Formats: sequence, C-alpha cells, structure tokens
Amino acid sequence: MAFLTASDGARLHYAVEGDGPPLVLHLGAGCDSELWRAAGYLEPLAKTYRCILFDHRGHGRSGRPRGAAANHINRYAGDVVALLDHLGLARAAFWGYSNGVSVALKVAEENSGRIGALIGSGGVGKTTAQQITEIVARRVPEFREHGWTKLIARFTEREPDGVPDWMKERIRATDIQQFIDWLLAWPDWNWSEWDSLPYILAPTLLVAGELEDPEDETGQAAALMPNATRLRVAGQGHINAFIKSPLVLPRVRAFLAEHLSSPVQA
Repeated sequence: MAFLTASDGARLHYAVEGDGPPLVLHLGAGCDSELWRAAGYLEPLAKTYRCILFDHRGHGRSGRPRGAAANHINRYAGDVVALLDHLGLARAAFWGYSNGVSVALKVAEENSGRIGALIGSGGVGKTTAQQITEIVARRVPEFREHGWTKLIARFTEREPDGVPDWMKERIRATDIQQFIDWLLAWPDWNWSEWDSLPYILAPTLLVAGELEDPEDETGQAAALMPNATRLRVAGQGHINAFIKSPLVLPRVRAFLAEHLSSPVQA
C-alpha cells in the first residue's frame, strides 16, 4: 500500500495500476477508489494509462480528519496537487465522479498547467449561496439521524433499473461524518464551480445522466468552457450513468486518446 502525507498531516492512500500517460481517478462522497475496478473502468483503462486510484481524505484507507476546515474544497484540491508532486508528475489527466467533479474543476482552474485533460461524471449546475445554505441546513440533520439511508433511497427512486446492492453497500461503508463535514464547509468555499467554468482551459468531457440533470445544465456548463463537450447518458441517473461503464467508457477512451499526451515528469 502506498501513502502520502497532506500539508495538514492527513495520511492519504493511493494505488497505481497500468503504464502510460497518467490518469488520476477521484471519487465523490461515497465509496472508495476500488469502485473504479468494480464498475469496470480500471482493467480496460490500465491497458493504456497509468491509473492512479486515489482514496481522498475520509475514504478507503486514507485518514479521516474531522471538522469543516479539514474538509474544505481547498484541502481536497491541495491533496490532488500533493499527489501529483509526490509522484513526480508535472501534468496528468483527471477524472472525478460526483463531488469529485467539484474537486476536478477547482484543481483545473487553479493549476491549469498540471491538468492535461479533465473528465467530470455527474451533473454540473448553478447553485446560489442561498441555495447552498438551505441544502446544508436540510441535509446535515438528515445525515446525522439517518446516515446514508435516505440518500440511497432517493438515488434508487431516480433510477429506472434501481441501484444494485453492491453499490449500496459500498456507499454505506463510507464514513458519513466525512460527508457531513464536507457539507458544513460548503458555504465557506468562497469559490463557485459555475463561475470557474470559463477559466478552465484543459480539454474537458462532462458526463451526466439524463435523469440527474433533466434541464441539461451540464450542457450549459460545457458551453461556457473554452474546450469542453458534454456526454448525456440517456435514461440514467447519478449512479447508473457512472457504474454502467459500457455506456461511458468508449467515449472516455476516445476523448483520452485525443487529448492525453505522454506522461511528463516534474
């Protein structure tokens, strides 16, 4: 097992499989980095790319620093830069799922020379400060009382094919307090995904399920970016638009083949 230490002392786990141009794989609120294998992405991607599976703070084998300050978006983005530095990579591709899309956009905006290509799986929408405050006030008590149960139920209701049990178990195995701390930090980000879009220069592929983004805000987001395209996964929600990898992987592989150059060492 391989680890690095973040600037605040958090111990972060990662694993590397395959050889070729580097590709960082980053998840969202639930699961651990092995989801990339379980969903069918790792084996085919590792034939062409150096896949860097990252257990970001609070997930998998990584440490679990408590409190909103330790789970601010700046920390998550800083951890990615620390990972690249640790591996001696001046530049890499980055694929973020769910909340990992926020991290992807933050890293790409503030470290444009280090992200050679960017993929975001999960809807991107415009959220006002008032909406963020309301979401946090509503969801934090729910998560404290019910854990992941109600969120999993909402995901299941929005998926015509449901959510497979193996995925539910992976979500439930994740530390809920880490997600609560992430939410508590959200109102203090002093940064907006939406406002960052015009400044992200890396070639970008945004992937969203039709049912998680019925108004196609992700398409609007892509239109604001200098070099982005949008893949809309028909008839799928937030979970199945990701774990049904045959619907996504061919487009991702074509995108990476076009934009991801040979690895550059620091």
